Amino acid sequence: MAGLSEQWGESEEMAIEATARRTGVLLAMVLGMAACSDDATGPAEPTLTLEESEALLFAINLVGTRALEADPGAFSGAVSLTANCSGGGVVNAGGSLIPSETGTGIGFLANLTIVPEGCVETARGRTFTLDGAPSLRQTGSYTFTPQELAFVFDLNVSMVGAVAYELEGRDGTCEVSVMVESRLDFGDLMMTGSASGTLCGNAVDIDLSREIPLTPDAGG
Repeated sequence: MAGLSEQWGESEEMAIEATARRTGVLLAMVLGMAACSDDATGPAEPTLTLEESEALLFAINLVGTRALEADPGAFSGAVSLTANCSGGGVVNAGGSLIPSETGTGIGFLANLTIVPEGCVETARGRTFTLDGAPSLRQTGSYTFTPQELAFVFDLNVSMVGAVAYELEGRDGTCEVSVMVESRLDFGDLMMTGSASGTLCGNAVDIDLSREIPLTPDAGG
């Protein structure tokens, strides 16, 4: 198999690697779009309202993004690091992110455990303090395929676990079990795919097909 440097120029390869380091942001955007859907039903008394659950999902993904941004060099191979959260507290991340060539692009196999400790993040106008209960586990694959002027990002991941939260004088534990399969085409600015599972007591089964906003805000 030809190496990446033989397929593209040095600048294109650097651009793909830089984008790969922002996988946490892309994941936040994918799951954030899922949270914006009205296609959800749940039990009569979930731990949080659907709107609050959506905000919490943004906050959870911000937590993961902090870990990846803290040490971009840790994006390949074994991962073990601690990063600061935006409003105080820390997040611990451990596991592996293994790169591999795909013939047309570059892929990563992810197996990460994420544990926030007093981690304060604000998303969609709501401020959460998060702790692992005991942790969140993210497994799956990411693939980046370059195009002439943009790239395609394919994502197939699951996020399972639980977090303890504090929000506006309330506290509780939110269980998360979400599977996301999606394709983001930054040439056509379109996303396709689906997200399904449970989030904070709300059952979700969502069609992710929609346009990609030109200036996505991972923090909601």
